[in-house]
Amino acid sequence: MTILGLAWRSLKQRRLASILTAVSIALGVALTIAVVALRDGAESSYRDTARGYDCILGPTHGSTLDIVLNTMFHVGDMGGTIPWDSYEEAKADEMVKYAVPYAVGDMLRGHHVVGTTSDMFRALMDPDNVPLMESIRGRVFKDGKDFEAVIGGLAAANTGLTLGDKFRVTHGVGMVEHAEEWLVVGVMKPTGTPADRGVFVPIETFYEIEGHQAAGDDVAQRREERAAKRAEREKEHGHAHDGDDHGHAHDGDDHGHAHDGDDCEDPDCEDHGHAHDGDAHGDEHDHAHAEGEECVHGTKEELGLSAVGIRLKSPILRLRYVADVRNDRGPVQAVIPQDQIRELFDVISPIGKLLTWIVALMIVVAGVGTMVSLYNTIAGRRREIAILRAVGARPRHVFSIIVTEALLLCILGGLAGILIGHGTVILIAPYLLDKAGVFLSLGFGTLDVAIAGVLVVLGLVVGLLPAWQGLRTPVAENLHPTE
Repeated sequence: MTILGLAWRSLKQRRLASILTAVSIALGVALTIAVVALRDGAESSYRDTARGYDCILGPTHGSTLDIVLNTMFHVGDMGGTIPWDSYEEAKADEMVKYAVPYAVGDMLRGHHVVGTTSDMFRALMDPDNVPLMESIRGRVFKDGKDFEAVIGGLAAANTGLTLGDKFRVTHGVGMVEHAEEWLVVGVMKPTGTPADRGVFVPIETFYEIEGHQAAGDDVAQRREERAAKRAEREKEHGHAHDGDDHGHAHDGDDHGHAHDGDDCEDPDCEDHGHAHDGDAHGDEHDHAHAEGEECVHGTKEELGLSAVGIRLKSPILRLRYVADVRNDRGPVQAVIPQDQIRELFDVISPIGKLLTWIVALMIVVAGVGTMVSLYNTIAGRRREIAILRAVGARPRHVFSIIVTEALLLCILGGLAGILIGHGTVILIAPYLLDKAGVFLSLGFGTLDVAIAGVLVVLGLVVGLLPAWQGLRTPVAENLHPTE
C-alpha cells in the first residue's frame, strides 16, 4: 500500500477526530474568505461610487468628507448650502457634461429624499459601468413641477412602495409630514450603489413644498429686517457707501451685502439662500438692498442648494476645473470624491486588515490543533508504527505517513472551507445588495490560491513534530500486544 493510502486509512480509523480537526480548519478558512469578501466589496462599492462625479461643489464652511458622504452616499448632514446660481454657472461651463443639483433635508421612513434632476441617472453608473437610467423599472421623473419620484431598490423594499403608489415626506426625522404627495413613476433595480437607498424627486417640486416656501419667505423677511437695521446703524455712524462699495455684515454664518443704486438684475442681487438640511434650514447669505430697490426672490434663490455634482466632458479636465473653482474664491468649494474616499479608507483600512489577520489566525490555531491531535495519537499508535517498521518500513516511510496525514487534514479542511466560504458569500450577496447596497463579487480568485498554498505549508509544518515523535518509537518494545 502506498504512503498516501496508509495515511488515508489511518485517518479513517480515527474518523471522528479527523472530521472535527478538518472542520476547525474549514471554519477558519470560510470565515477568512467571507470577511475579505465583505471588506473588499464595501471598499469597492465606495470607490466605484466616488468615481461617479469628477468633483462636487459644496459649501465653503462644510466638511469635505461630509459633502461627499451626504451627496453621493446619502448619509449624514451637509452642514450648509450653496447659492442656486452656482449650479447655473456650472451648467453653462464648457468643460461640464453634467451638472446635477442636490437639495436635501426631507426624509421618507429613514431614507433621504433628494431633490435633483433626471441628469443624475445619466451621470452616475452602476458597478458594470451602466448608467443608472438603465436600471429603472418604469421611467425617470420629468424635470419640472410634476410631483413624481424615482425610488432606489433598497428604499422601495424597506418602504413597500411600488409603481403607482403615492407618498408624503417629513422634514427631518420623526417630524410632521408635508401635505404634498409624490407619485412613484420609477423603481430602481438593486445596483450595488448608494442610489439604492435614496428617494429622488424633481428639484422644482422640492421648492414647491409649502414648508420650504415658508422658509424662503422667512429668509427674505430676516434679510429685510437686517438690511433695515444695517441702514439705521450706518445712518447713525455716518457711514456713506457709493454704488461700487459693498459693506459686509457678519452675523454668525450670515453674510449681508449692502448695495446702493444696484439694479436687481445684477447677479449679485440674488439672495444666496439655502436648501434646508436635516432639521434646520440652511445658513442665509443675506443681501441688503437700498431703499426703493425691488427684487423678486424665489424659494430656490432664498434656500439655495445642498451641493452640485459635476461630471466633466473628460476626466483630464478635473484638475483644471477644480483649480478654476478654487481660484474664484466664491461661496463654493470643489471637492474631489475619489480623494475623500481614499483618505477615508486610509484611516479605516488598517482596522479591516487587522480583522482579516485575526480571522486568518484562526487557520493557524486550527493547524496547531491538528498538530496536537496527531501528536496525542502517537502514544496509541506505537504498536502500529512498530509493526510497520518490522515488516520493512523505513523510518522515512513512517515520517512521511504522519506528515501526509497532517497534510490531508489541512487540504481537505481547506477545500471544504473554500466551498463553505464562497457559498456563504453567494447566499448573503443578494441580501447585502438589497439591504445595504454593497455589491459582492462572486467566484474564485487569487485569495483561494493563496489560502491553498498556505494550507499546504501549514500541513507540512504541523506534521513535523508528531512525525518526529513517531520516529522515536522503539520497535522491539512495542511489538507485543497491549492490554
